[in-house]
Amino acid sequence: MPASSSSPVKVTPGDGFTPEELQVSPPTSTWVPTLDYEESDIASLEPGPRHLALMGRVVNFYDMPKPSKRPKAAQGLVKIMVADDTGTMFVRLWYAKTTYPLQLGQLVTLWTIHISQGDGQVGLAPSAAPLFTSIFPENERNCHFMIHDRSDDRSMFKRPFGARDSQVLPGLMTLKSFVDGGFDIDDCKLMVCVRSIGPRKKYTNKNGSISDLITAVVFDDSSEGHLTLYGSVSGSASAWKPYATVLLITAPGWRIDKTAKLSLNANTRVFIDPSIAEARYLRALAQRLTKKEHVNPPFPYDLFDTKEAELSTVKVLYKLSEIDEFARTNPREKAVGYMSIIVTELHILTNYKREMLMSNECCGKPIFASKVKARCRQCDRECTLRINPRILGDVIDETGTISTGKLIFSDTAWEQLLGRTAEQLVTASLDVIKYLEQRLLFLRLTLGFGIYLGSEEIGRLVVWCVKI
Repeated sequence: MPASSSSPVKVTPGDGFTPEELQVSPPTSTWVPTLDYEESDIASLEPGPRHLALMGRVVNFYDMPKPSKRPKAAQGLVKIMVADDTGTMFVRLWYAKTTYPLQLGQLVTLWTIHISQGDGQVGLAPSAAPLFTSIFPENERNCHFMIHDRSDDRSMFKRPFGARDSQVLPGLMTLKSFVDGGFDIDDCKLMVCVRSIGPRKKYTNKNGSISDLITAVVFDDSSEGHLTLYGSVSGSASAWKPYATVLLITAPGWRIDKTAKLSLNANTRVFIDPSIAEARYLRALAQRLTKKEHVNPPFPYDLFDTKEAELSTVKVLYKLSEIDEFARTNPREKAVGYMSIIVTELHILTNYKREMLMSNECCGKPIFASKVKARCRQCDRECTLRINPRILGDVIDETGTISTGKLIFSDTAWEQLLGRTAEQLVTASLDVIKYLEQRLLFLRLTLGFGIYLGSEEIGRLVVWCVKI
């Protein structure tokens, strides 16, 4: 018989966990809870162990990478402030390999097994949200964090805590009041609308790392300021729309220069398009400003039946005073007709020399060029330009005047007026431009127009045909 070996067999000691326990569910949307979690609002939270499912919107966050060489160790955490209709809490979300594409205003749900009290300890939780929870979904089977991208209908948790339509939101002030000393008030609030969004830039942190920053110009009915977003939170600005997105900013970081320069600190909360009366008023104001300030509003082709007006056997000729009277007495009714005017000013040559024959807007910024396409300096997107309405100066009849740039021409009307398309206009020579301006000056024209002040799409006269 062969001799048996007397050397002992090596046994690798275990860590006390079974193979089933080592199979931790990854933090994906397919995560299924194995415990009974109690749904709760933030105002009902108390420190201590408790199986909770909490839902709210992201009102602030900050990514803090903490690289580690240990296997399965966290590589950083995201500090997130989450708010619902009752209050605000703080979430310390640790991660290893999973990335969380967070943005301000996102609807999120988190499952946790404990709530802690910050007690003023530095770094644990800000004073604006003293209750917090710390979760590591990749290593903790009973914790999870979900971002609702597709299931968010923008109706939940849109009203900040303490907001009442019948009362002014406590602490709310204008940008002018903020600059004049309101920044010293604790928990002050600003309601602003986005005017424009600047390009993405790079800056170097104190630790030598490079991060992104984006500055947005914001305004209210009193003044305007600048809001700068640093780091990962700067990506939130990509979803904002100029003259449409309203921000309620509570306790912002600030630096006062000629205007308010705002930023986000640990206690700042940013509510995107809150469902309160003040936000609706500011958005309506922004829409009115858009109509007045847009350098070249588009022609509303779907608003008027121009073919029927062209083929109609009865064609009504209006004077400018009659159009004004109709608009005042029948603001919600449409009118289509003709007016006979004289062109008293033309600025074709001036705009030709300034390279401003064509214009449009993108990202809330005007674009001027003497070509039919140009790139936006903010988003680098190619935009189609239309003939600049300011090449046509004041027009008059026996009863009134329409000032420079106030008429909205269709492409067909411009071609009938100038005798050439936009492409032919921008390639014309200087002699042709001079001849065109001299020929049209003090010429009697008949314009086919439409007016409808009851629409949100238009507030000025539109011209759909020109007859010389």
